[in-house]
Amino acid sequence: MSKKAVILKIAGNKKQAEKKGKQLIEKAYGLAEKTIDSKGTKEKKSFEHAERVAEKLFELGFDNTTIAAGLVCKLYSETEIPQEEMLTELGKELESIATDYGKIKQIEGKNFGKIDNKILSTIILATARDLRSIFIKFAARLDSLENGNFSKKELAKRAEGALRIYAPICQKMGLYNLQSMLEDSSLKILKPDTYSRISSFLGKTRKTRNKEVEMAIVEFSSYIKERPSVSIEGRAKSIYSIYEKMEEQGKEFKEIYDIVGIRIICNSVRECYEVLGIVHSEYKTIPNQFTDYIANPKKNGYRSIHTAVEWKGKHLEVQIRTWEMHYECETGLAAHWNYKKYAKDKFFDKRLSLIKQLVDWHRTARNSESLTHSLKMGFGQNKIFVFTPKHEVIVLPEGSSPLDFAFAIHSDLGVKCLRAKVNGKIVHLSHKLENGDSIEITTAKHSMIKRLWLSIAKSHKAQVKIRQKLGIKPSKKSIIENKVENLTSDANTRIAKCCNPVPGDEIVGVRTTKRKISVHRTNCGNAARVAKNKRIKINWDLAKKDYIVEIKVRARDSPGTLPSILKILEKSNVTITATDAKASSNNVLQCKFSIKIKNLEQLDGIIEKIGNIPTVFEIERE
Repeated sequence: MSKKAVILKIAGNKKQAEKKGKQLIEKAYGLAEKTIDSKGTKEKKSFEHAERVAEKLFELGFDNTTIAAGLVCKLYSETEIPQEEMLTELGKELESIATDYGKIKQIEGKNFGKIDNKILSTIILATARDLRSIFIKFAARLDSLENGNFSKKELAKRAEGALRIYAPICQKMGLYNLQSMLEDSSLKILKPDTYSRISSFLGKTRKTRNKEVEMAIVEFSSYIKERPSVSIEGRAKSIYSIYEKMEEQGKEFKEIYDIVGIRIICNSVRECYEVLGIVHSEYKTIPNQFTDYIANPKKNGYRSIHTAVEWKGKHLEVQIRTWEMHYECETGLAAHWNYKKYAKDKFFDKRLSLIKQLVDWHRTARNSESLTHSLKMGFGQNKIFVFTPKHEVIVLPEGSSPLDFAFAIHSDLGVKCLRAKVNGKIVHLSHKLENGDSIEITTAKHSMIKRLWLSIAKSHKAQVKIRQKLGIKPSKKSIIENKVENLTSDANTRIAKCCNPVPGDEIVGVRTTKRKISVHRTNCGNAARVAKNKRIKINWDLAKKDYIVEIKVRARDSPGTLPSILKILEKSNVTITATDAKASSNNVLQCKFSIKIKNLEQLDGIIEKIGNIPTVFEIERE
């Protein structure tokens, strides 16, 4: 079968794929194929790389949009595909993902080895408005390590980047399979002898070892079938993880007992010990391999029971814990990435833990598209990360200009700011900076302060300094923006997004043009401000099809809160079109969900169920 046939088969075999998803992959393939027809060998190799990336994304379970973007990201980032053609053929969503991919590629290329890796990974995360661009980067890096035709030096550099930048992000997101693949491929390049030695000890491929884990899960499940609420998961330890453990603990291969392991997650501490009794009664235990971290937690709060048993002629590690312990272990102080020595990130670790909960939920969700809808969560959090000429990182508010950069460095630099270069090009002082930009400021001998600068500067520091120099007292007036956007419902009627009415709401129509009508709730402030002669009575039979509403939830940021909310939404048979979740420093989780519903009755039921979750403080409709 040809590579093209494989890719198009991927599109057809996505079980939950919509027709348009398949068409998108076909269009992306066609555009990429057409682009390289008149190109040379280099571009054809790039296209072969793109085909393999698309296959990897499919194997890893990503949606059709991500697979389609994987086919064109590299060509677009190398300007082989013009922007106009990209937008026309594939649309804004794919163009946006491909743009982010290009920026990530450029930022890593310019700064890897010059700044701290944890800062670089933060900047890369901040650059991804849609996390799918990072997923494509993961798959692309994996392919370049496995199949790339590079010099030894360049290949080693890419392997180091995978280990120090991308694997830690995968770990914190719960993308363990992808993380292991990146780590193993990197080790094979950086320490080929060590990799070969451990691989020969194992004597089996990852695929074979994963099948063994699946067999163990089935067998252990048969012994605890009386407890349907208990969950069993497992994994085969990666070659890189075995290498790390041998290095850190000074152990020989034969002393590693968790090469294959399963985890049993229970509903209570009592159930944990009951399951432990079952395991020990059915299997022979390995001496000196039992530790009860529930009775005696680690200093970092880690709790779980660890034991090892003989299973089919080999040692099998078994961990037993409650759901609360599991979520705390995966996302809290005792998180696995903490004791893997991955650095904490004050900007994104909370947000990454929320993403991980979404990933965990996705593994059991009925809708494969739900994950990527949920991951349209920008990481910037109103901040951008830019560089000085010496590669020092400066954090600025989103939308900042070179003026904000100058004042962030030093007040005197800001006051005397004459002109700026961004990425080597002269720009206006009002130029909007983006993540990863490198800025150089040229100064005058005297102050250049102008009143106009107040409309350019976004940062508090710059605003304060400019006002001080001009002798202006700060204004207490606040600016409130009211955005009213419309979503087409049929040919002449639009559902107003400012209030998102649904069947059951009292509604009013607002004439926006002679023939167009915008549908609002009667208590909508925007509708109330419209002249009476433009307001008309309207019935629900004029506004049909899907209805999107937004709900806001405030809750205690505790283990399982977010998955509990998502589970209710899933069982309510609604489509989640967007998710935004933030955890504040006072352990309050704030979520916003955009969902498609049928009527007000369905919405009321959802609000009631979510409100009954013990950790939820408040839920309201936007």
